[in-house]
Amino acid sequence: MSTYGGGYQPPPPYRGPISSELPVGCGCLVIVIALCLGWFVFIPVLFVAVAFFGVLSLYRYVMELASVMGLGKTPAPAPIPPPPDKAADGVEPAFTHYLFGPALIDLRHSVRVALPAPIQVAREYEAKIRATFHYREPSWLMVPVSIGLRCCMGVGVIIGLVAVALLWLLQLAVVATLVLGLIAAALALRGADSAMRKVKGIRTSCPSCHLRVSYPSYECAALGCGRRHRDVRPGRYGVLKRRCACGSLLPTLVLTGSGDGRMQAHCPHCKEPMSRGSGAVPEIVIPVLGATATGKTRLMTALVMGLLEGTGGHGAEAEFADTQSETAYRDLAGKLRAGMHTWKTVKAKDAPLRAYSLHISPPTGGDRLFHVFDAPGELVAKSESMRELRYIRSARTFLFTLDLLSVDVVWESLESGVRAKHRKLRSDDAPDSFFAHVVQNIEAHGIQMRRARLAVALTKDDLVRGCGALAGVGEDSDDIRRWLEDGAGLDGMVRAMRRSFAEVRFFRTSSWLDGGEVDDGVLDLTGWLLVSEGLRVHHST
Repeated sequence: MSTYGGGYQPPPPYRGPISSELPVGCGCLVIVIALCLGWFVFIPVLFVAVAFFGVLSLYRYVMELASVMGLGKTPAPAPIPPPPDKAADGVEPAFTHYLFGPALIDLRHSVRVALPAPIQVAREYEAKIRATFHYREPSWLMVPVSIGLRCCMGVGVIIGLVAVALLWLLQLAVVATLVLGLIAAALALRGADSAMRKVKGIRTSCPSCHLRVSYPSYECAALGCGRRHRDVRPGRYGVLKRRCACGSLLPTLVLTGSGDGRMQAHCPHCKEPMSRGSGAVPEIVIPVLGATATGKTRLMTALVMGLLEGTGGHGAEAEFADTQSETAYRDLAGKLRAGMHTWKTVKAKDAPLRAYSLHISPPTGGDRLFHVFDAPGELVAKSESMRELRYIRSARTFLFTLDLLSVDVVWESLESGVRAKHRKLRSDDAPDSFFAHVVQNIEAHGIQMRRARLAVALTKDDLVRGCGALAGVGEDSDDIRRWLEDGAGLDGMVRAMRRSFAEVRFFRTSSWLDGGEVDDGVLDLTGWLLVSEGLRVHHST
């Protein structure tokens, strides 16, 4: 109660401070709305923006990679050097297999061109963001949006870079796996090819330089090409096929036809052409050994004539394996038919001794290459010259010519007029001493003949057939052997032959044609040579 007039008045009720803000509870609503907008609008927008830049980076990489591979509307492949026109420094005139060369070039090119694609996306869109949002109103809106886009672009490009790097590593792993698989396939095919050649007994020698050839070089068979490939086996230029610089496909294996004769084979040592089928079929090497003027060349010509034109093949078909053999045969066969004498074999200085080479197809069984070497008598007799006759190391059957005119008992049994007529045709070397020199020279070079076979051809039988020294001597090998031991006084030579060789057979032969036909003794000799080398022909041994 107041003591100062008026009476007592109660205080007014408390109403709190006067405020202009929102009603109580509105702040929570704003926060909820902001969270909803962030969760359902801004975060998805940011996610879409990040995904856009990441996918765009990956897409640009794929498009650049396609361009590097030569695909798309604007192909820009890496330049690949063309193959050389001829083999040199280990490089073949063929296109390198994609995985052994161009694939690595494409990978390096993709690192320079395709891998930076995400960085190019970042630079491009940075310029667009700057042009769109900088110095634009309202700044309070444009600046945050530009910053947000840059953040999204940065995250997206980084994700794109990681994805591109992983994709490039995957590409590298795939290429490396394919390369390793291709190398394994090439090695396996090489092994299979070598194993097949070993099973078939294929051992190749050059008919010119006589050196052992592990695998011939081959010449492209395309018309007008002639590029020579030193090693066509599976490798960096192809597994089953290789593409020559001219564009032709070449087989790489005997299995796929490299030795079928369509491509000309060449010796990798002397570069001379080899016989058709070299490296694909087993080879038969027959060295013809004999003194000068024993009739080696005529006998060899008659032997080849019997194989080609007569019944000497005993059911086998024969054809020339190279043009050199055919040219030499045509000249000598003409002289044989004309009844002319042939001159002794002369080897030019530093020139290789070339073989007669025939391709023989027996009635059953596999084909063979048949090489007959006519060595000059003076080369065979000299030890220092024997090194030139390297083909002897590959021989399993030898042919020794024995001139019947050089056998003293035969020569002395002829009438004086006949001796005068045939004196120039007679060999001056005694057969027993010459054979001893031959064996000694061959063994001196480390060549073991104990497992080899020997055919002994008694030549010029037509000139002495009626002489008394040969009376009663038949055509059978045992009859001839007994005559040589007893009647001819060459028992020491026969013993040396049987001691030096695993098997010895004797034949009476004549290289003169009888009515245009090859002598039966030559045909028997040919049949025995083929059978002894494993050919299945119609000949009884």
